[in-house]
Amino acid sequence: MTQEKRISFSWEKSSYMGYVEKEYENAYLVVVSDPSPDMEEKYTNRMVISKKDCQTTE
Repeated sequence: MTQEKRISFSWEKSSYMGYVEKEYENAYLVVVSDPSPDMEEKYTNRMVISKKDCQTTE
């Protein structure tokens, strides 16, 4: 089984954490661990985030 890659990122002036579901050339499809209500409604806990805006967490 592969290890999930955990990342942190900022969105609308707040910090979030999640894990990478799929990796693209310049972005990640991220499943957000603790989404805001707005994020949950609009994006159903999954967002595409630029790799430049992410930091990996271990």
